[in-house]
Amino acid sequence: MAQDLSEKRGYRTLARTVHPEDAPIEPKVLGLTVETGRIMAGASPDLEQTTFPKSTNGPGTTPVAHDGSVIDLTVRSSQLDEMEDLTSSLMTPNRLRPLDRGGAFDGAFRVHGSQDFCTFVVGYGCSVGVNIQYKSMDERVGFVLAPKGKARMAMDGQEFEVSDQRGLVLTAGDPRTLSYFDDCVTSILVMNLRKAAEYCTRLLARDLDRDLRFDTGFDLSSASGQSWMRLFQYATAELANPHSLFRTIPAARQQLEQTVLTGFLLSHSHTYSDALLRPQPAAAPYYVKRAEVYIEAHFAEPLSLADIAAQAGVSARSLQNGFQNFRNTTPMGFLRAVRLQRAHEALLRADPIHGTVTEIALSCGFNHMGEFASLYRQTFGETPRQSLTRTLYR
Repeated sequence: MAQDLSEKRGYRTLARTVHPEDAPIEPKVLGLTVETGRIMAGASPDLEQTTFPKSTNGPGTTPVAHDGSVIDLTVRSSQLDEMEDLTSSLMTPNRLRPLDRGGAFDGAFRVHGSQDFCTFVVGYGCSVGVNIQYKSMDERVGFVLAPKGKARMAMDGQEFEVSDQRGLVLTAGDPRTLSYFDDCVTSILVMNLRKAAEYCTRLLARDLDRDLRFDTGFDLSSASGQSWMRLFQYATAELANPHSLFRTIPAARQQLEQTVLTGFLLSHSHTYSDALLRPQPAAAPYYVKRAEVYIEAHFAEPLSLADIAAQAGVSARSLQNGFQNFRNTTPMGFLRAVRLQRAHEALLRADPIHGTVTEIALSCGFNHMGEFASLYRQTFGETPRQSLTRTLYR
C-alpha cells in the first residue's frame, strides 16, 4: 500500500526517509502504511497547547518511535491530498475540501496510542470541510472537542458545534461532514465501543437488551462534562507521555482504558444512562438471603418464625426487621408467597381428572382450605379450581 500511495501522490514514504540502520515500522498498528510530509517523531504534546511544532524545510529524517503496541507520530504537510491519505489511514476514510479558496493549507497531525485507545490532535491551518465515511464494521467511538477555534458537524439534518465547551461523540454510521473554521484544532480520544458495552454490562450487572448508543452532542460546561474533561486531559496526557507507566506496562494501560470508559459511560448520555445513574437499593444482609434460601427449600414443611430465624443465625426480631427493610414484607409473608407460587405452578401442571385442589394445597404447606382459596384468588385473580381445570380447554 505504501508503494501504491507514493506512486499515486508522488511523495515520500517513511521507508525512504529513515536512516538505514533504523528498524522499519510494521504497518499493523492503526492500519499505518505511509507517513507523509515533514515527520517529527517522539513529540509529546501538551494538551493545553493548540499549535504544532514547526518543521524544517524538506521531509524529516527522524524515524517515528514505535514499540510494537503504541505509536507516536507527528506530521506537518502543506499538501491537502497528503493529509487526506494519512488521516484516512490512521483515523477513518475521509475526503478533505477547502472551504476558503484563499486560505493557505497547513495541515498538522499528532497521534499517540494504540488502535482502539489513542489520542489524535488535528488542524489544517485554514477552513476545511472533512467528509467522514465510516467503515460499517468500525467498533470505535471518538470523543471530539476543539481546544482552539470552532468547528461544526452536519449530520442527519442537524448541526452540532464543536468548541472547548461543546464536544462531539462519533461512531460508525451514515456519512457526516465536519467543517473546520480558520485555524481550528481538534483533540480526539478514540475508544472501543464493544469494550464500552462490556463495561456497561458489568456496571448494570445484567445483559444489555439493545445496542449501546451515545448522544452526539456533549455539553462540556455541565458538571458531568467538567468531570469528564478532567479525566480526558489526564488520559490523553498519559497516552502522549512515552515514559508513562500506562504506556510501558500493558496491565496499567488496560486499567487506564477501563477507567476512561467507565467515566465516559457515567458522564455522557447514552441508551443506559438512566439505568446507570438510578439509585440502587442497598444489598440485603446475609441472614435475609440465607432465610430466603431455606424457605425456598422447605416451604412445604410446617415452618415457624423461630425455625427460620434459627436457620438464618439471627434473632427473630433481627430477621423480621431485615425482611421489612430490604424486602418490604415479613419472613412469614415471604413463606406464604412462595407457597402460593408453588401451588399455582402445581395446579397448572396437574391432571384435573386425577389431581385435586386439596391435595396440591396440602403438599405446598396449606392446612386451611378456605384461607388458601381466598389468598389464591387475591393473588392470581381466579380460584384454584379454575387454574386446575384450565388444561381441559387448551
